[in-house]
Amino acid sequence: MVVISGTSKGIGREAALHFLAQGCKVHGCSRGEGTIAQDGYVHTSLDLREESAVRGWMRDVKRQEGRIDVLFCNAGYAPADRLVTMTSGDVVDEVLLTNVKGTFLLCREAAKYMMRQKSGRIITVSSMAAGLHLAGTAAYAMSKAAIVELTKILAKELAPFGVTCNAIAPSMYMTDGVEALEGPVIERALQSLTLKRTLSLEELLHVLDFFVADEASAVTGQVVALGQSN
Repeated sequence: MVVISGTSKGIGREAALHFLAQGCKVHGCSRGEGTIAQDGYVHTSLDLREESAVRGWMRDVKRQEGRIDVLFCNAGYAPADRLVTMTSGDVVDEVLLTNVKGTFLLCREAAKYMMRQKSGRIITVSSMAAGLHLAGTAAYAMSKAAIVELTKILAKELAPFGVTCNAIAPSMYMTDGVEALEGPVIERALQSLTLKRTLSLEELLHVLDFFVADEASAVTGQVVALGQSN
């Protein structure tokens, strides 16, 4: 049984379809309405920044399915590039609440159930931005760096319970948000990468499959960077 945040579009939606094709039951969420109409998929509209909403959602999922095997914390917010001196407090609040607090709450609530069932997989999403130190990315990059630290600490805390926690740090995958950027912005980002190209959906899903496989039970606290060396 798989839980995925941010399933209305982009990587989250594709990941949900991927697991559904494998015969998994999938519960997804987004702030808006769902965009997947398939047997085995259940959508919930909620704001991940709201603690009570996240707690209630995870409780409902556990009540309906009896267990939570995989949590993929995909939902996130990436603002337009702004120098630190031009970044408003409102932008910082939105980035940290969505990316850090939202991920933290999801991990915390799923971990409670996984600890009791003595098994589980938690996968978070960091970013190439956390290590490239590009001008204009301070708010977003610090939020994604925080997710790495959360993942590594959670891995240690949950190891005695048979639960693994790992992160994916993609370089550039052509989501709607990335496609909306100007050409020079995309080119600048690509030239900063080890692999100077965009990622394919198959490359991202392959890492997901690796992390959730039974054979990956000894892999925890790791960050797989796609397209960029650590």
